Amino acid sequence: MQTTPESDGHILLVDDDNSVRAFIAASLKAAGYRFFQAASGPEALLLFQAHFDEIELVLTDIVMPGMFGDELAMKLVELKPTIKIILMSGNPPGALETEIHIEPGVNFLQKPFLVQDLRECLAHHF
Repeated sequence: MQTTPESDGHILLVDDDNSVRAFIAASLKAAGYRFFQAASGPEALLLFQAHFDEIELVLTDIVMPGMFGDELAMKLVELKPTIKIILMSGNPPGALETEIHIEPGVNFLQKPFLVQDLRECLAHHF
């Protein structure tokens, strides 16, 4: 099942930066996507468990306090192996002091990005 504006699926958007999350949320809303928002990994886990059957894709920042996005992705894939994951970061892979694990099947979106880049990424990875 694809998460498109016509489907019943939801995206889980996770970013600790309020302005970035608001920009992405507005972009998703304008494109007709249905989504949930979380400001942290722990909050995202709670939302994911509460809406397990509805969430088809997780769009998460990598660098966040408390739990990095790659750690969140690994936990979510353990709970639901079919979940699609797109990691986002303003830092290119390999540029962070901490080792980030991008598993096979997990996609990466470089920040900053244009609304069109986000839409293309979502269309390409569903």
